[in-house]
Amino acid sequence: MGKEPPLAGEMTHPIIKLLAISFVLLHAGNGVQGSDQCWTPWFNRDNPFGTGDYETLPELRKENSGEICHNPIKIEVKTKSGASVGSTGDVIHVSDVRTGFVCRSQDQPKNGQCSDYKVRFLCPLKFCKPKDCWTPWFNRDNPSGTGDYETLPELRKENPSKICEYPIKLEVKTKSGDSVGSTGDVIHASDPRTGFVCRSQDQPNNGQCSDYKVRFLCPLKFCKAKDCWTRWLDRDDPSGTGDYETLSDLHKENPGKICEHPIKIEVKTKSGASVASTGDVIHASDTRAGFVCRDSDQPHNGRCADYQVRFLCPLEFCDAQVCRTPWFNRDNPSGTGDYETLKELYDENPNEICRPPISIEVQTVAGNSVASTGDVIAFIDTTAGFICKNADQEEGSCSDYKVRFICPTDFCRRRG
Repeated sequence: MGKEPPLAGEMTHPIIKLLAISFVLLHAGNGVQGSDQCWTPWFNRDNPFGTGDYETLPELRKENSGEICHNPIKIEVKTKSGASVGSTGDVIHVSDVRTGFVCRSQDQPKNGQCSDYKVRFLCPLKFCKPKDCWTPWFNRDNPSGTGDYETLPELRKENPSKICEYPIKLEVKTKSGDSVGSTGDVIHASDPRTGFVCRSQDQPNNGQCSDYKVRFLCPLKFCKAKDCWTRWLDRDDPSGTGDYETLSDLHKENPGKICEHPIKIEVKTKSGASVASTGDVIHASDTRAGFVCRDSDQPHNGRCADYQVRFLCPLEFCDAQVCRTPWFNRDNPSGTGDYETLKELYDENPNEICRPPISIEVQTVAGNSVASTGDVIAFIDTTAGFICKNADQEEGSCSDYKVRFICPTDFCRRRG
């Protein structure tokens, strides 16, 4: 028998060492940073033509929901063209995993302008781990009319929250499970933007399309229903102009109960029936606006059903591995309102609040909920903090509020 190859720790030949190092560097360049970590895509949300280049983590999260883990391990920054930060000579204001990256024009010598930068973040591997995320099969139409129309806009209306906003791929079969190619049908459209259309007029010899079903491949985060759902919320009823379960109002009335940037929305009637079963025309149903059904959109002067909604949040939002700060009450409403702003709270309570917080909770000083006061709230989020303006109230002034923040457990451990 030949001599057995050396173990990894026994590779002493210079060429072997060089090959091993090259392999590691190659994989590091492709986004691997250890077996339990992974890189996000590159992000470039801003350009430096104004006051600078602001690739801040809160804004990046807003614009790329679900694409960045809650507590990044590391940040990497390059210019848009791929050059290193050091090569530009720019003075950098901040570059870390709490704030993100900021280059300010005012900091540059001789009234210079920052370069245009892009950033990415290192996350735990479980955040990026690939996995198929297929929707259920849908068959909304049959070909007895002008054809078989399994279009994405109609499928979304009839199946709210069941299909991601930007599907990656479309798969089509006949109702019986045969491939499209086996039917001989001429297909008008089949893509993840339009959906699927087979028109009877396109078929030879005045033929009729087969009956098709479709499903969509979505980003993994869309399927991560494992599962951090809020409770069901029903803030409005349709006795006025419709049923408005808007995210902004739900945030205000349920502080700390809904993540700032939900991944998915689910809607059903108060009695538990599906949206499709009502026949209502829905104005909006997504993770940015929330849910809106307007009475004016209903045929024959109808009225919307009474709906309830819930939101899917990042796992970190529901994770038990969190901690709460003390309650803070830095202001009272005797002036222009009650301003429990995060910036001032950071300044007045150094090292007492994580950056950024996972969530915010608000109560009156007496311990009552925000909703019970009837106050109109200007802001309530993990970016601004909490603001209630006296000028926004119909009568009198705001109540006196206190706030606290939900942080990762390790923050509270470090704080002691």
